[in-house]
Amino acid sequence: MKRVAILQTGVNNPKMSASYPDYPGMFRSLIGQAQSTPMIELISFPILEGSSLPEIDTFDGFLITGSASGVYENTSWMKSLFAFIREAHKKKKKIAGFCFGHQAIAVALGGAVVKSEKGWGVGIRKHSISDTKNWMRPEKKDLELIYMHQDQVIKLPDSAEVLSGDEFCPFSAFSIGEHILSMQGHPEFSAEFTQDLIALRTRNIGQEKATIALESLSKSHDGPIVAQWIVNFFCDT
Repeated sequence: MKRVAILQTGVNNPKMSASYPDYPGMFRSLIGQAQSTPMIELISFPILEGSSLPEIDTFDGFLITGSASGVYENTSWMKSLFAFIREAHKKKKKIAGFCFGHQAIAVALGGAVVKSEKGWGVGIRKHSISDTKNWMRPEKKDLELIYMHQDQVIKLPDSAEVLSGDEFCPFSAFSIGEHILSMQGHPEFSAEFTQDLIALRTRNIGQEKATIALESLSKSHDGPIVAQWIVNFFCDT
């Protein structure tokens, strides 16, 4: 059994918290559905709310969630997280990051993130896969995931390899060695959750983009595929 710490960096909008699980709960459900036999024990640390970061050597890996915060805000808890990522990277501990987590890994290891002038990337989007790692089983040529972001990685860390992207978001996924998996998309989001979140953010997103995003949610996405990749990533030796 692998012990993986979920580093919770965000919370649900209060208007949605009664209807949906929190971010760690979404990942528990996602990863649980990808395991016929439990192989990963998930323990959450709400670091946004003041929880201390875990001891690196007491866990096999770490999963960093999404957040409404921007990594460039550089708050005290973010500085601690960035230092934690650098130390875990030195020890080649496995780290997976999604949305904010993806951006935090990039910034901590020398990359760069900005609020994109391209605006919001929202809804189900298809990105071509440019490189395949051993843990990416089953293999895919394209990956369709739910996205919800304004911020983007614009510069990768040294030694990072791009796994997927498109013209709008060139670095939607990258890896470093066999121990870092980083994705802008949200494999843990459901269509229903995303619909409600778009409804709350339509004014910021813009009506046209929001409408297109809502229409995209009528099709299936590859969250379950990425769930299997996450299990493979943490459990492969």
